Parts: sequence; C-alpha cells; structure tokens
Amino acid sequence: MVISSSLYTPLTLAELCASTEYEAWLLEAVYEIVDERLAFKGVDALVYAPNGAPPVLTLYSVGRSIFSDWRPGFLEAGAPLVFVTAFKILDMLIEWVLVQNGKHSTHRFEQKIKALKQPVLFPELIETRLWLRERLIALYEHLEPLRGTIIHARHFSAAEGALKVSCSKYGTIGPVVEITAKDLRNLALTLVSLVRYLEGLWTMDLFQEKSLRRAFDELAHLHKLPLIGQLPPAFLSVRLFVPDKDAIELDISRIKRDVDEKLRGQDVIFNIRIIAVPCNGVGAMAYVIPWDQLQDSDPNLCKTRSELAAYGVPLPADVDLVAAAREMGLKP
Repeated sequence: MVISSSLYTPLTLAELCASTEYEAWLLEAVYEIVDERLAFKGVDALVYAPNGAPPVLTLYSVGRSIFSDWRPGFLEAGAPLVFVTAFKILDMLIEWVLVQNGKHSTHRFEQKIKALKQPVLFPELIETRLWLRERLIALYEHLEPLRGTIIHARHFSAAEGALKVSCSKYGTIGPVVEITAKDLRNLALTLVSLVRYLEGLWTMDLFQEKSLRRAFDELAHLHKLPLIGQLPPAFLSVRLFVPDKDAIELDISRIKRDVDEKLRGQDVIFNIRIIAVPCNGVGAMAYVIPWDQLQDSDPNLCKTRSELAAYGVPLPADVDLVAAAREMGLKP
C-alpha cells in the first residue's frame, strides 16, 4: 500500500473533500430533515437488573414524522434529486481516483468506465477491501444509464419516495428498474460515508464496515454482484451491576447467549458498562469495556480495579445506587 499512500496525500484528499462537500452536505441535510440521519447515532441497550433478573432490551430506533408533517412528503418528492446527487458523489469519487492514477479528466462516462477496467489503484481504505472496490465500480457502471434517463429523458416515475427508471440510452428503452426509498438511503449512506471516511471526518470501525457491507448487499439488485452475506449489524451497550470488589468477574458466555436470543439473525457487537456498587451504595464506579476488548475474551472474564481504571466513565444519571445496592442484597 506504499504506492496508494503516495497517490493519496492530504492534499489530494482535500481536493476530494472540496469537490464533494456540497453534495455530501445536501444528502446529510435531506435525511436529517426527515429524521433518518446518515451518521451513526445512538446505541441500543441491554440492561441487566441489579437483582439478577433477565435483561431488558431497549431499541433506540429512528422515529418517523407524525401524520400531517410535511417532511416525509419532502423526501418522497425529492427521490430523483437524491438519486442524482448520490450518483454525482460516486462520479466525482471515480473521476478523482482516475486523475490520481494519471488518467485525463473527462465528462464522458464511457471513457471513465473503460479506464476503470484498466489497472487503477484506489485509496487504501477501498483498495484493501476487494468487495468494496468491485461493488463501487459495478454500481457506477450500472447506475450511469439510469442517471442519464432521469437527467435527459422522462422514462421514469417517482412515487412514495421510490423511483422506477428505464434505461433509454441509444434510443432503446430498457426494462424498468425499481429503486426503493430504502435503496436511495443506502446509496446516500454508502457514498457519503465513503467520502467522510476518506476525508477522516468519520472513522470506519468494525461496526461501520459491517453496516457498509450490509448496505451493499441490500443494493445487490443495482450493482448486480453476488451477496456478501452480511447479516444486519447491531451495536449494543450492555449494562451490568456488580458488587464492588478487588476483582470483578463477568460471565461473557451468558451475555453472548442473551444477546443472541434477543437479537436473532443479527451480527451484534457490544460493549459492557459495569456499575460497581459498594455495600452502602455510596461511591460507586462505572466502567465501559469496549467491544474490541471482548471479541476474543475468555467465557469468564476477570478484571481487577487497577485494570478497570483505564475504562472509567461517569456514572449514568438514571442509576439509583441505594436501590441497586438493596436489590443486590448488599444493603438492608
């Protein structure tokens, strides 16, 4: 990846940022307006009660607008704009990559698609993920004719936030391609995310990568490549109440079983928020062990106070420590 690093410098990345800034902002703003924010926000919670009762799962899903609100109608009417704007980001990303590889800048899509079939080096974030590289190129090739129809012809319809588009290139009307409201959001999500990751404004961790893989699977009918096989990803914050001791033991195997039971058919990543409660309920400590420290941990994890100190966080405001101590049998 040394060659990739030499092609994609902070200066060239700044050029990408400048060229795509308006379109990325527009898509983020559109989905912000309708309460479907593209940036990852919020973490679902699996909370174990202090008395040891089975955990309760709370899902913080995005709420839709109330009846008579104008915002859903805004997105429904704007479906063609969302599609064209998302494709423009993809086009600018592809052209930027080609220019960094010494190709001449051109507005002709046929030439850019042809150039992509020659040896081309993408930024390391994309180049090291063959599934991402292949699907970006395939999306570009298959969406370009549909974009042409929406811009230059009228062989499309928009209803309820979705599009039905027929390729009309070279005067031949092709079959109808359906692009749902969810597809449009996935397109916006993947392309805005990629630009933000490349700029360094967002970070692509394991959960974000799984989310991107899932989005491409849901867009398989558009890029026409095989499914990656990514289950719907989920991120959980698990809350545990434990007696405050010199060594705190965690039953990781139990947590994993409960997570699997609560979120069947999903690819779940979780962290653990520990509430260490003294016998009098005063002076409790809170710690968050991040998911990457739990991936390959022992079924029974033991952490000393000194080891947990690095993970210290403020106590959650909604915790009644005295009541928790009583439920745990620590306080009469």
